[in-house]
Amino acid sequence: MNRQLPTGIYIHIPFCVRKCLYCDFNSYAGKEALFESYVEALRAEIRLGAAQYPDAGISTVYFGGGTPTVLPPERLADIVNEVRESFHVAPDAEITVEANPGVSGASRQSDLTPDPSPKQGVEALLLPPFRGQAGRGVGTIRTPQSALRNLFNRLSLGIQSLCDDELRLLGRPHTSEEAVRAFSDARRAGFQNISLDLMYGIPGQTPESWRRTLDGVLQLGPEHVSLYSLTVEEGTPFFAMRAAGQLSLPDEDAEADMYEEAIRTLTAAGFEHYEISNFAKPGFECRHNVIYWRNQPYFGFGAGATSYLEGVRATNIPTVEEYIRRIQAGKDTTATEECLAGRRAKGETMFLGLRMLRGVDERVFSERYGTAPQTVFHEEIEELVSRGLLESENGSLRLTRTGLLFADDVFAQFVG
Repeated sequence: MNRQLPTGIYIHIPFCVRKCLYCDFNSYAGKEALFESYVEALRAEIRLGAAQYPDAGISTVYFGGGTPTVLPPERLADIVNEVRESFHVAPDAEITVEANPGVSGASRQSDLTPDPSPKQGVEALLLPPFRGQAGRGVGTIRTPQSALRNLFNRLSLGIQSLCDDELRLLGRPHTSEEAVRAFSDARRAGFQNISLDLMYGIPGQTPESWRRTLDGVLQLGPEHVSLYSLTVEEGTPFFAMRAAGQLSLPDEDAEADMYEEAIRTLTAAGFEHYEISNFAKPGFECRHNVIYWRNQPYFGFGAGATSYLEGVRATNIPTVEEYIRRIQAGKDTTATEECLAGRRAKGETMFLGLRMLRGVDERVFSERYGTAPQTVFHEEIEELVSRGLLESENGSLRLTRTGLLFADDVFAQFVG
């Protein structure tokens, strides 16, 4: 097996203004006092990763959270500068930031309402991509003002719904009007690659309200759309509400209908359905996430972030304070670690690759592992093909249209 160097970096910003009712992500509200020390800890971990893999060429950087834009812009610039100074970053690297309508560290607005000043909203952070040269220390951003105008070339905006009743039920601290305004601000700022996150299966959601959201998204005209069904996770307010009989959710058939409606609507509008939950205009696939789906190596920096390097998946401790303490003390930040090898590694490559509609390239799989997927998973593939969930075409194994609706059943065949 050929050694692969990581090409992607995930950076976790675990801060938010407040937690949504369904959220079980590693994120925390009310920790503004830790912003400075957390950024410095992140920078130290980034330098350590670069020292361990000095030949890594970086093509994607993804800021996730939490809500990364709660950090002041100059702190975001510090992190991006550190990445550029520590790693060989491609001139055309995709650099994504997740954001929520109205949330900006420039304005420090606690209610997430957009500020009318063009210097204090999403607009301040989102302008044309960085044009510097690849390589350490070349073309790094030196001032907060230029950082605001050059940090990111891709925005992932979490609007979830364009129906105010649904946003209130989710505990989202923005309105549909504010979501539309945030998108418009980003466009006026010159951002040409915007992804919108949508959610279906929301309490009280109907086919009509879902259609209103989809139609509203098409009117905005993003380059990319991600959509996810609501999952009620243990430990969230939604979990307690459901246990108390206070949460009325659409049934599985209704969710499946919403999913199929989204596929029809978005593909008819010119979006390519390239991954189970993701749709893109031509040339606007999320390059960073494709690294995950191809089961390729990547760095993960920050509290709770996961790295996948040389067959080892390692996750940092989630607690912000402990993460900072360990970095400052020069100690290992790993909380969990697992080595993926043999059949298990091949199985992960299969089920992750099958998330993409183009499927698993049999030739690439064989070159990577020295054996064909049909050799390793003969019985599993044969059964799934017979059930009409999987098909082999033009050298690729991929989900059928029916397989999309029963993807978890397919993936289960390759896990364990």
